[in-house]
Amino acid sequence: MTFFAVSLGVVGVLILGSFVRVMMGPTVWDRLLGVGLMATKVAMATVLVGLILSESFIFDLALAFAILGFLLKVLIARYVERQGDV
Repeated sequence: MTFFAVSLGVVGVLILGSFVRVMMGPTVWDRLLGVGLMATKVAMATVLVGLILSESFIFDLALAFAILGFLLKVLIARYVERQGDV
């Protein structure tokens, strides 16, 4: 096993931990934090896959995941702020 493969496994476990935070979070803000963590970890896993495969277009995909994760957090926060607690 290479360093990148082990790192990808660790990031996968961290993604599952973030998913647990999203499912079990007592408040909307805890769930929002979990979504942000999960989006960041998915982007990190995508970068690791790009390093393992030595393909440069995968880094563009990781950047798109990071941008979409940020926009998702902002949109959910604005929705909760305007509509009240969900």
